[in-house]
Amino acid sequence: MNKKAISIVIAGLITFSASPQLSAIADESCYSSEITEMDGDRSTGLIVDASLGCSSGTKTIYINAEVCGSAVMSKIGFKNIKIQRSTNQSNWTTEKTISDKIDEDAVFKKLSSYPVSVDGGYYYRIVLDNYAKENTWWFPETQTLTTTSNYVWIS
Repeated sequence: MNKKAISIVIAGLITFSASPQLSAIADESCYSSEITEMDGDRSTGLIVDASLGCSSGTKTIYINAEVCGSAVMSKIGFKNIKIQRSTNQSNWTTEKTISDKIDEDAVFKKLSSYPVSVDGGYYYRIVLDNYAKENTWWFPETQTLTTTSNYVWIS
């Protein structure tokens, strides 16, 4: 064999042996979180895991969310993101709606401490739809699961 052929074989071996490791690293964070509350099955097809939580700051609520697909999705992320408030922790009204946060050609989407300004003097929570669209040309499946976060007091 000549040097060029050997180089191609070695490059191919490195590429194929590195791919599963990269995939495992990307998927690792997908399965480390717990679901706070999800309407539907924990694993029902395209979405295999999801988590949602929030924390408080000075007149700010921070969104922490993650959705994980069963494979690379053509679209994955969050839709219909609503910031809800309450005075008594049981009657909730939507104060704000945030634009969709969608990634393309990804296994998962994550929001980490995503800030949203709010008024003080209320309890707040997040309600959103976890969304995944299959990466296929013919009749791609989609899946949506609604998640509700914990609530926090904003003074």
